Amino acid sequence: MTTHSVGVFRAASRLARLCPGQVKRIRFRRTRFGRRGLAEEQVYAFLRAVVDELTAREGVEAGLRAENARLKGALREWQSNFAPRPGQMADAGRWTEPEQRR
Repeated sequence: MTTHSVGVFRAASRLARLCPGQVKRIRFRRTRFGRRGLAEEQVYAFLRAVVDELTAREGVEAGLRAENARLKGALREWQSNFAPRPGQMADAGRWTEPEQRR
């Protein structure tokens, strides 16, 4: 099965985004007396690592969005300078007599 980038983008855009602030606010309930639970310091150390990862990802994505915007602007500028205007293409497919002899 092949995956097309457009389909992947659309599927990913429907997913709820987890933000670092959401992870920072998460608090776990303590276990009841006599029951086993997780070591709090390990849980919160893991959450700090997740926050760091999400923060780094957001920075990378922001850089990619800025680069994408820059490239789109450069492409638009190039197209406005070099791409044929509507109506200019009508004569583009015709060969002149010297070109036909080649």
